[in-house]
Amino acid sequence: MRVWSGLAMTVVLAGCEPPAGMMDAGVMPKNCGAVAPILVKNAGFECGASTPDAWQGVYGSFATAVGEGRNGGNAAKGTFSGLGLRFAYAGDIVADAGTKVFCATAWVKGTAPFMRMNLIRDDLVEAFAAPVGAAWERVPPTISLKIANANSRRLQLFFEAQTGRTDGLNAKAGDTLLVDDVEVWESPSGNCTER
Repeated sequence: MRVWSGLAMTVVLAGCEPPAGMMDAGVMPKNCGAVAPILVKNAGFECGASTPDAWQGVYGSFATAVGEGRNGGNAAKGTFSGLGLRFAYAGDIVADAGTKVFCATAWVKGTAPFMRMNLIRDDLVEAFAAPVGAAWERVPPTISLKIANANSRRLQLFFEAQTGRTDGLNAKAGDTLLVDDVEVWESPSGNCTER
């Protein structure tokens, strides 16, 4: 639920409640839960101290990038190690979703030459790969990654810096990938045009 009013911009978000006095001080509350139609929790990585709540590192190091967010204050930051760089939404985004179509988009930047965003339905992966730049860019840029759920039981999402590329644009130790403003939603139209 969002409420906007007047020049002072009063904001009410479902999820985290601000500590007493924070709204009076002009500090906006964090949104730690999923806010419909977005299905992922902590999509802006504002909640969690050293690592973002509802997300987990798989390879490399994974942390909250305080003050580096596209919107709000924070982003998720993965740093490439000898094992790679991958972080994921912790758990299933949906379960027993039937034949619905789901879509995903996010904003990325960093020093890794290439990144990949993967939306996974049981054993099927829909992936989008793109170069990574120093400024925030939306991935995919003009359309959203979509996957038909085809009676699967689960839907998952992860981000990674790419290795094993034949063009040499592989991540190396110390390269980073920052992600913010992740959106995953159900698309009634099946075309991912809702966001």
